[in-house]
Amino acid sequence: MNASELKKGQRAVILRVNGDDSAQRLLEMGFFPGTEILSTGKGPFGNPLAFRVGQLHAALRREEAAMIEVTEREGNP
Repeated sequence: MNASELKKGQRAVILRVNGDDSAQRLLEMGFFPGTEILSTGKGPFGNPLAFRVGQLHAALRREEAAMIEVTEREGNP
């Protein structure tokens, strides 16, 4: 699954970031494999998507979030 599929309040662990230049930008922001990510919401029309990774709160376009491959964390709501 990818980060764009997470529901609000759902936690996951990043497996890998796919892509090219945009992937590099995501890595620079802290979206590293092995890091926990929390979906915190989305815009009124489903874009952008909001996430917390570490101490960073980030808004990503759905296309960017789709590049982040994740595995669901146990104990999600």
